[in-house]
Amino acid sequence: MKPYESLQDEIQHTLEAIGRINAALVRHEAQEAPDTLAIEQYQALKTNLTRQLLDLLAEMDVNVSLAA
Repeated sequence: MKPYESLQDEIQHTLEAIGRINAALVRHEAQEAPDTLAIEQYQALKTNLTRQLLDLLAEMDVNVSLAA
């Protein structure tokens, strides 16, 4: 198990990355002609980061269930 402070840092960085991806998705989806490939790639990256966040939280003994 990683040290608590290290986990906190990783969680914070992951949350910040998800926030940046959310902003990118909003920008791309708002374009007159949205780039669907870019949107799909950002969504896939967001999914991966969300899984990473859940894994980090589980290491801190925080269990979260997400609706599909």
